[in-house]
Amino acid sequence: MTTIISFVNQKGGVGKTTSTINTATALSKLNFKILIIDMDPQANSTQVLTPTSDNDPSIYDLLFPNKSTKEITFEDVKQSTYLKNLDILPSNVLLSSAEIDLVNEHARETVLKRCLKNHSNQIKHYDFILIDCQPSLGLLTINSIIAANYLMVPIHADVFSLTGLELLTQTIQKLQEVFEISTTILGFFFTQVTIKATLFKEAHELCKYTYPNLLFDTFIRSNSVIDQANATDQSVIDFSPSSSSSIDYKSLAKELISKTKK
Repeated sequence: MTTIISFVNQKGGVGKTTSTINTATALSKLNFKILIIDMDPQANSTQVLTPTSDNDPSIYDLLFPNKSTKEITFEDVKQSTYLKNLDILPSNVLLSSAEIDLVNEHARETVLKRCLKNHSNQIKHYDFILIDCQPSLGLLTINSIIAANYLMVPIHADVFSLTGLELLTQTIQKLQEVFEISTTILGFFFTQVTIKATLFKEAHELCKYTYPNLLFDTFIRSNSVIDQANATDQSVIDFSPSSSSSIDYKSLAKELISKTKK
């Protein structure tokens, strides 16, 4: 059975895209078949993993099939990556208008969920689908939450990130009640961590106290190789296999497997 996980946080710059790419890479290297869905109009996951352009079919075409002048299939949109077990449904500039387009859609919050259901024969071949979300709680993100089985939330060790967690958890609770969905938070994990920093220690303890069952043991240590890897269009796991960030993302992937298989 395919497990769908959305990487979500309304705050920008916390490492959603980097975490999506590297968690997917780590899982693919464990021989799991992975599909990334890039639901962020910035299309950073797409830019790193595939040389697609704004003229190529994208996830937008699957979300809004009636807006295309010709029929575009799942296989038309799906792109292979440089990794054997990793595919992507890319984003492009068209997704920037999706928030407006969704306003007039019937059951606008469940468009992505229905899209995946309509393509169940294609997605059933994947062990995990990882969704890279935009930094907001707009309709694209709400669609990504409702379509998922689980949510993973990357966070920074700062006051604003921790404050934002309360808003995010409240939003998820409301969606669970209104749409009667079973989507749950798989966990929070800290990114760009400086272990000896007092702020990280305090934030980690506070998060552990407030959300005792939701904090991943793994955190991602800060390392300049992450930016270097993104600049060379590859995961940090491939760019620098022995780096702390690479080791941390491999550990995060193993913890993810453990949590989802319970």
